[in-house]
Amino acid sequence: MDRFHRKVWVLLGLGVLGGTGCAHQAPLAVRQGVEAEKCELVHRLMKEPVPSQVVQQVAATGRDEPAPVVVYVRRPEQAMLERFFSGDAPSCGDATFKVVQENVLDAVVVYLQEVQDGYAYDARRASHDELSLEGKPQGMLKRRGPEWVAFPGPT
Repeated sequence: MDRFHRKVWVLLGLGVLGGTGCAHQAPLAVRQGVEAEKCELVHRLMKEPVPSQVVQQVAATGRDEPAPVVVYVRRPEQAMLERFFSGDAPSCGDATFKVVQENVLDAVVVYLQEVQDGYAYDARRASHDELSLEGKPQGMLKRRGPEWVAFPGPT
């Protein structure tokens, strides 16, 4: 059997496994746990000086509701941005901000980039048409035991 035919059979086999349910998504409880951990990270991040200041700027425009926050993960090596939260609408926020998935005209946009044990971040007031793969990290959050700990950004 040549190499091409082996690849075809492997792909067919994977398709059958996926169709029968052997290749399935993580259970709902696991996905909810992951989303809760992400929300914990965002809550900690929003206490940092720059993100907190950007939330205040957006809130100062006379909004009666919390400032919308959109969170992306930068993947510059793949030239892409990816939403940090999966699903339609995570219930993540507090009295000052709420995480949203839809594009909002005036929002706090937080960019995360994976680093060892955590994320580098930068936050800015931006509209959805100003999304960027570029940006200077303003700081880092790293996991230390059960908590996220802030580290200053590069100088």
